[in-house]
Amino acid sequence: MITGTGPWIERVMIKLGRGFVGLLVRLFTNMKISGMENIPPGGNILFLSNHISALDVLVIPWAIYSKYPEELLRQAGKEELFDIPVVGWILHKWRGFPIKRGGADRKSIRMIEEYIKEGKVILYPEGTRSRDGRLLRGNRMVGRIVRNTTPTVVPVSITGTDRVIPVGKTMPRPGTRVELRFGAPMDLDDEYSIANTKEASQKIIDRVMTAIAELQNGGAAEAVHKKGVASE
Repeated sequence: MITGTGPWIERVMIKLGRGFVGLLVRLFTNMKISGMENIPPGGNILFLSNHISALDVLVIPWAIYSKYPEELLRQAGKEELFDIPVVGWILHKWRGFPIKRGGADRKSIRMIEEYIKEGKVILYPEGTRSRDGRLLRGNRMVGRIVRNTTPTVVPVSITGTDRVIPVGKTMPRPGTRVELRFGAPMDLDDEYSIANTKEASQKIIDRVMTAIAELQNGGAAEAVHKKGVASE
């Protein structure tokens, strides 16, 4: 198990962030979390989640930290998120790292792969926020990252965060139902054995997106949309 997350000040900041997000969750949501038993200890673990709101980047790591407060956790987020007051501060303190709009360059990909090997990482394979809550097609590059690092992949589904602050509103709506589900770790050995990297990467990410869709629908898989929407 990876413990001792860094200098004491870093651990204090992580704890403060957890407390603040926990307060927001209690004040403004009716939160239901399931599948916490599917979060394993240690490193080389990759959480792959759908993305519907800027709040996702706070709620998902908050839940993981609630089980493993001392473990090394990192999260990718678009650059603009780090400029949002409070959200950006927490992302920095929670070891978030920015990804440029339009995809990561080779240097960023290598960095992500190193982070996965040494700890826990959260990625959003759709590459952008879904504006209507429907699942978009996963980015094949994320499949390639999975192939290169062979981590324990945990699919994640989140719903309701897009309704906490509805479009056109500036204040949160108390009591909004938010549901966060962690799926069972995936067995991707068959995809790892495919010699063609492009084919293997696509099959990996397609399987992950299907697993997320199944979580969203209580086990009933739904076709993944092949056309995305414009970036936020």
